[in-house]
Amino acid sequence: MSAQDLRRQGLSYRLTQENRAAARGLVERNRDFACLTLLLTYRCPAVCDHCIFESSPKATATLDPGTAERVIAAISRQSPPPGLSFSGGEPFLQLDTMKRLAAFALERGMPSEAVTSAAWVADAGRTRATLAELGERGLRTLCVSYDRFHAPYVKAEKIRTAVTQALELGIRVVVNTMADPDDVRERREMLAEALALPLAVVDSCFVNVLPTSPVGRARTHVDRYYYPDHPPTGGCQFAGRIVAVSPYGFVYPCCGSVLGAPPERAGLMIQDDLTGRSVDEIAAILEDLKNDLFFNLLSVLGPYGILQELRKREPALQTRPYTNQCDACLEFTDNPLARGAAEKLLVEMSEALAATEAA
Repeated sequence: MSAQDLRRQGLSYRLTQENRAAARGLVERNRDFACLTLLLTYRCPAVCDHCIFESSPKATATLDPGTAERVIAAISRQSPPPGLSFSGGEPFLQLDTMKRLAAFALERGMPSEAVTSAAWVADAGRTRATLAELGERGLRTLCVSYDRFHAPYVKAEKIRTAVTQALELGIRVVVNTMADPDDVRERREMLAEALALPLAVVDSCFVNVLPTSPVGRARTHVDRYYYPDHPPTGGCQFAGRIVAVSPYGFVYPCCGSVLGAPPERAGLMIQDDLTGRSVDEIAAILEDLKNDLFFNLLSVLGPYGILQELRKREPALQTRPYTNQCDACLEFTDNPLARGAAEKLLVEMSEALAATEAA
């Protein structure tokens, strides 16, 4: 099912000029994009239990390089242009494509980062050569992942080699690690011990502790989640600020858990299908994304705030404990009642705002 098909299912309010005008005046904020995330492939050597994309060695979906170049060309028209992030799956399985796109983006003022499991890492020399070549093409940050989910598939030695070689090359290192409800130790200390790295080296990295969300493979393979004491209130800092393009060519307003939802349920989140679109067409689609009413509401109220408003209209709508804002956002893909109520609210708001502007 294409993004256009999804839009025909009651979402036409998002395509009207009135909607764009209404959203533009809804909130004064910086609508420049901060980052473009390209999911180069869903294929990955690891089969982690928490993976939102259910990546595996058998996954075949791969982003068309021509589409990716046109997206970069379109979004780089922004001044200043956003950063570029390569992710997946395992983007290093598409190393030649990543080199090509990184160089293409650098020519347009877009430095890049790569998010990796480090399963590709071999010896220190080859790892250094690969990272150095990418560095010449604009790679500024390497994001590696290590926790209880990655450990069965990627040896700590590979992570350690990737971290040390990147740091020696002057590449910033981010270590993504999933919060463990059964291990409350300080994550820096846990990583230093698990990776056999001096704490000073870990401290030279940015350690990013992430919650696990019940989406993708986690639905059936994860039974323990970390829940904060309070619901995830406040606006979403990523909605409409990060643009993510899936291997199928669908464009989303963030890089969160909703990308792991089946596309047939993600109509509120999928802005459009970029496959076969020209640079000018993609630029227009991205401009619409900046002014999308739903994404503006997410940025101001956050998914939990929207859900609380919807509960006033739909008393039967029940919320649950959420691991974070991305988890709350899954209600708009997984919960038909929440999805339907949100569509009704958006139609009403769009019409009301357009009438106010016309007056």
